[in-house]
Amino acid sequence: MPSYYRSTVREFLEDSEDAVLGSLSNQHANDGYYQLLGTQSKSWAASLPLLKNALTVLVTQLPQAADWGVLLEYPLYRLRKRIDMVLVAPTQVYVIELKIGKDTIDAADRQQVEEYALDLRDFHKASHSALLIPILCCTEYSGVYYREESEDQVQPVHSVSTEQLPRAVAEAYRPDLPNCLDWQAWEASPYEPVPTIIEAATTIFAGHGVREISRADADNLKSCSQEALRLLAETEREQKKRILIVTGVPGSGKTLAGLNIVHESKSNDANRGRVVYLSGNTPLVLVIREALAQDEKRRADRSERSVLLKDIRAKLRARIQHINDYLKHYYAKETELPHENAIVFDEAQRAWDRKHGKDKFNRDASEPELLMRIMSRRSDWAVIVCLVGAGQEINAGEPGMCQWGQALAKDSSWEVVTPRNALLGEEGTAGTALFPDGIPPSTRVHVNDKLRLSVPLRSYRSELVSKWVDAVLEDRPEEAHDISKDLRRYPISLTRSIEACREVLSRETRGTRRCGLLASAGAARLVAEGLGASLNVQDKHKIAHWYLKPRGDYRSSNSLEVTANEYTCQGLEIDYAGICWGGDMTRVDGEPGWCFRRLRKTSWQNVRNPDMRRYILNKYRVFLTRAREGMVLFIPRGDPADSTRVPGTYDAIASYLSRCGALPL
Repeated sequence: MPSYYRSTVREFLEDSEDAVLGSLSNQHANDGYYQLLGTQSKSWAASLPLLKNALTVLVTQLPQAADWGVLLEYPLYRLRKRIDMVLVAPTQVYVIELKIGKDTIDAADRQQVEEYALDLRDFHKASHSALLIPILCCTEYSGVYYREESEDQVQPVHSVSTEQLPRAVAEAYRPDLPNCLDWQAWEASPYEPVPTIIEAATTIFAGHGVREISRADADNLKSCSQEALRLLAETEREQKKRILIVTGVPGSGKTLAGLNIVHESKSNDANRGRVVYLSGNTPLVLVIREALAQDEKRRADRSERSVLLKDIRAKLRARIQHINDYLKHYYAKETELPHENAIVFDEAQRAWDRKHGKDKFNRDASEPELLMRIMSRRSDWAVIVCLVGAGQEINAGEPGMCQWGQALAKDSSWEVVTPRNALLGEEGTAGTALFPDGIPPSTRVHVNDKLRLSVPLRSYRSELVSKWVDAVLEDRPEEAHDISKDLRRYPISLTRSIEACREVLSRETRGTRRCGLLASAGAARLVAEGLGASLNVQDKHKIAHWYLKPRGDYRSSNSLEVTANEYTCQGLEIDYAGICWGGDMTRVDGEPGWCFRRLRKTSWQNVRNPDMRRYILNKYRVFLTRAREGMVLFIPRGDPADSTRVPGTYDAIASYLSRCGALPL
C-alpha cells in the first residue's frame, strides 16, 4: 500500500520542498480512492518546512534516525484517511498526525491518531507485533510535554508542539528492542482491513465496493456479491422471476453484500431497473441511513457543494427502507407496479407467518407471499435477494426459512437459487431449512454455493467465535473450552461485578472504537444491578446516538449507561461488548441444558413452548456475536433476600461459562 512520498530521513532532508510537494500532488491525483481537496496543497506546503525542521533536530539528537524511513500521506482505506507521516525505525513505528495552526489538544484529535495506530496493529501485517507510537503534533501548542509509560503495543498518545516533536520521538526510541523492521518492507507489507458495518456502508455509498475490503479471507464476500449481481443481470436477460438466497454465519457480511448489490446496481445501466434495500430491523435501517446521510453531508461540505442534510436523508429513505413501510405502500395501492425490479431483503429468515400477515395487513398471507405478490405485478422480471442469518429469530411469528419454501410451493412462476445449506438446514442456518419436508415437484431449485458466506468477518481476531457461541448455546462445554484455547486474541472474560465490567470495557476501548452494554429485554431484574435503562426500538434518535456519537457524549454506547437489547442490537455491532446475563436463560448446577424463563409479577415461570424457548436462546446468540474485538460476560451475584435473584441460579451460569473457557477478570 504505497504512501504518497517515501524515502529515508536523510533523503527527505536533502530533497527540496518543491520536489516533495510535486511527489505528493502526483500521487494524490492518481489515487482514485480520495477526492482531491482544494486546501490539500496548502496544507502540505505549510507542513513540509515544519517536518524538515523537526527531523533535522532529531538527527542531531539521534544520528541513527537518518536511516529511518519517512512515509508521507500513508493511506488507511478502512478509515478513508491518510496518516500525515509514518517514521519507521528498526525497532518501532511512529504514527504522526499534524494539526496545522492548532494550539489546543482535543480529545477527538487524540482518538484519531490513536485509531490510526490501532488500525495498523490490527490490519497491517508488518505491524501486528510492532511497537506503535502515536503522536499528535499541534503546531501552535504551548503546553508542557510529558511521556506516559505503558507496556501496551500501541503506546499512549504523545501530544506535542512542532518544537517538542524531536524530543518525543527520541525519548520514545527503544534501541533495546529487536532490530527487525525494514522500512521498505514495512511499507510493502499487506494491509487487509475489515471495516465495521458503518465504515463499510459509508465506503460503499461513497463510490467504493466491497473490493476495497482487501483481507484475503474476505474474498468470499466479494465473490458472493459479484455472483448475486451476475444472477440479477441474467434474470433480466432471461425475463424471469427469481429468489436468490444468500446465507451466512453471524458477522460474515450479509448486510454489506446486500448494500453493495444496491449500490452497484445503481451504477449500472438504468434499463436494468432499480434495487432497494429492505429490512424489518428498525435500528439497523435507522443507523445505516443516518450514518450514510452524515457521511454524504461531510463529503459535500468538503467539496463546497451546497446540500441540506434533510434532502440527503429523504433520498436515502427511498433506497433503504423498512419492510413494513414498503408493504404498506404497495398494499394501499394494489395496482401500482413496484418502482424497482429487485429488492434486497435483509434477515429474510425472520419473515413473519400468515397470522402476523393477517394482524398487520389484514391479508391471509405470510410476509414472503406478500412480497412475491407485489413483485409479480411486474410483467418483465423481478428478483428478491434474501439475506439469511443463522439463529437470529427472536420474535413470535418468525418460524424461519420454511416460510419462503411454502411461498415458493404455492407460486410456480418463481424459481429459487440457493446454497445447499439453506435447502438442508445445515451450518449457517441454525437448522431452519428452506424445504424441511423435501422440495415440492413444481418448484424449480438451482443450487449455487457461491451465495454462501462462510467466513466470519466481524470477529476478525478469530473466525472461531461463532463456533464457540454455538457450542456454548448447544450445551457442549468441553468443545467450547477447546475452541476457547484458540481465542486468545479475542478475549472472553467473566465477572460478577458490573463496575469491573465497565472498567475493563472503558480501558480496552481506545481510539474511535466503540463499546457498549447488551442485555435481554426479558432480563427484568437487572434493574437491581443499576441497569434499568434500556435502548427501546421506538427511540429512533437515541438509537442513532448510541451507535454514532463519539466517546465523551453521554448518549453514546461508550458511556456504558444504557443497555441495548436484542431488538436494538441485532444486525449491528460494537468493538467490545459487555453482555449482562439475565434471569431469563439460566442453568441448574450439575444438570445439562438451559432453563428458559419468563418473569410474571414476582416469580419466574418456566417457558415450555418450543418456539419461545428458541427465541430466548437466539437472543443470547445475538448478544454473543455482536463484538468485533472481545467481550466481558457479567453474571450478577444475586441476592438471597430476593426470590427473583437467587444466587445459586447465577452461580450455575458462571460455573458453566467458566467450563466453556470464559476467563475470570
